[in-house]
Amino acid sequence: MIDVISFFKRHGYYHGKAKLPIDLVETFKSEFNPIFAEKQKRFYARFTEPGMYGANHDINRWNMLLPSESSMLRSGFFAQEELFSTLKSVFHGDFSLVFFSSDISSPGSTFQTIHQDGNDFAVALNVPLIDSNEVNGATQIYPDTHRISNDSEFTNESNEFTDDQIITRANTLNPLTLHVNRGDYTLRDLRLIHRGTPNNTDEYRPYLSIIFLPSSHNEAPSFEVILEGLELFKHMKKEAFPTGNTALIDFANTFGRLVMAHSFSDRIQRPIAKNVSDQLHEDALYCLRFAKFEDQSLNERIVRNEPLSAALKKEIEQAKNTFNELMMDL
Repeated sequence: MIDVISFFKRHGYYHGKAKLPIDLVETFKSEFNPIFAEKQKRFYARFTEPGMYGANHDINRWNMLLPSESSMLRSGFFAQEELFSTLKSVFHGDFSLVFFSSDISSPGSTFQTIHQDGNDFAVALNVPLIDSNEVNGATQIYPDTHRISNDSEFTNESNEFTDDQIITRANTLNPLTLHVNRGDYTLRDLRLIHRGTPNNTDEYRPYLSIIFLPSSHNEAPSFEVILEGLELFKHMKKEAFPTGNTALIDFANTFGRLVMAHSFSDRIQRPIAKNVSDQLHEDALYCLRFAKFEDQSLNERIVRNEPLSAALKKEIEQAKNTFNELMMDL
């Protein structure tokens, strides 16, 4: 039997096979499909000329935050015993569920550039809603590349690889394409070198994509400053996507992720209703504790800290100035 924690620390990923009931995954899929269709409808109505991407994340690739009232969140599957114990062990401290999202590869998508999702330690939980393989856009990973070298020990420290260093290291290794079926999940260190592969079918390939980051124990910026940042993100997207300028679009998307990372939650504009939080067990509530809740007693667990608010406010002002400069340079 695989020691999940040791395997993850050594190789930077773990493939949990047949861990989720198929009927639960089918429920997720039946709920997901109309939400995604509505997302596309709104996107194309808003951006009649969405530039070269044709989608909101990358060429023929989508990211979509998921509703707080969905069964996908309500089930609390992301904090089941094996997952939660693994997360507790690899983070060596407090962590939180920051992005409750999805990653969709459209028909016609091609190889992504080989990349890391970030230099800093974080963990992605991916759950396929259909069987995923080399034909329909499975993820291709380079095991062990979350560590500085194959001989180094696992740590939670940043590994500052340049884009050229990432390509050079990947070219010396054999990639692994993750064939992940319904009922499976994967955990991936965000520092792990990887890429999306082409979707050569006529069907979308959706993953639930849930990101956990290191966090404070119970301190975060104010809701007011977080909402200011999210409003700026909304404005940036409105201005950036019609231009088709990839640098501008990437800047907007990166800024949105930065605001949510500072917030330790993407659930500020998507409050969690009391009838949902009442169904979540304590480990799930721990993961989501920085969200905005309808149940005020849950909000009171978090101290809305003035220094953290000021730090985020500074990031917002800097991003606003940089974005305006990029727009002027077009």
